[in-house]
Amino acid sequence: MENEINNASPEDIEFVSKTRRKQESHEIQKLGKRLVALSSDQLDRIPLDQPVREAIALAHKIQNKRSALKRHYQFIGKLLRARDTDTIFAALEQFEQSSHSQIQRHHRAEHWRDQIIGRGIDAIEELLLEQDKASRQNLRQLWRSYNSVESEARKTRFARLIYREILQGLDPSI
Repeated sequence: MENEINNASPEDIEFVSKTRRKQESHEIQKLGKRLVALSSDQLDRIPLDQPVREAIALAHKIQNKRSALKRHYQFIGKLLRARDTDTIFAALEQFEQSSHSQIQRHHRAEHWRDQIIGRGIDAIEELLLEQDKASRQNLRQLWRSYNSVESEARKTRFARLIYREILQGLDPSI
């Protein structure tokens, strides 16, 4: 390896400043924190080797000790620096994108629920033009039930049922 460095021309050697190396080190340490925050199911889908998995499992055990956890994040960062982190970053991005799309889907269902509660059958018809998977009959029945009950607890129950019905009809890719 020394011979390779000595034989390299000055143009081939890329200078990396100490500041840049520290920034990269901090980025990898943040990656370790993000990995610790994932559930065990999500961690199973990320390509990690056994020492990193064990370090993450240990981090879950020391959650309440602040300085120990900080040192352990540094240790996880050290382990990750010795590995190819591009695949790990890509897997995390995929999780975050799927999570973001699920959140958008839920917001969309909440919007339609509010529209149906406020405007009634007109909003149901608009929803059906956009999403044909929703059940017209169920939505109308739930909307009528929502309007006929007096207590707030029952109204809340029917609002949740309307929300579920809309969510089932929404396209998961949206």
